[in-house]
Amino acid sequence: MTVIWTSIAKKSYAENIEFLLKIWNLKIAQDFILEVEKVMALISSQPTIFEKCEFDENYRKGFIHKNVSFYYKIKASEIVVYLFWNNLQNPNKIKKILSKPN
Repeated sequence: MTVIWTSIAKKSYAENIEFLLKIWNLKIAQDFILEVEKVMALISSQPTIFEKCEFDENYRKGFIHKNVSFYYKIKASEIVVYLFWNNLQNPNKIKKILSKPN
């Protein structure tokens, strides 16, 4: 299946990379990018590999790293990635972000 990203996913992905570059270094940011590519390929071939989200079963919550999750939905012909989430943030914000129209 094809994996597409919403504008919020693209923005949150870039924010995570910026954070890694600011706090860590280029190597860590590159490792993150490679891990995202690997996980996107994985969900493309096995969309149900990650569990349904606890607050909305229409979403699935995947993991890039212990500190970064992502939220996606499986549609008829594609997988839509909605958000990359730094797990150190306030988890109450996730519902609000995902409830906005994309």
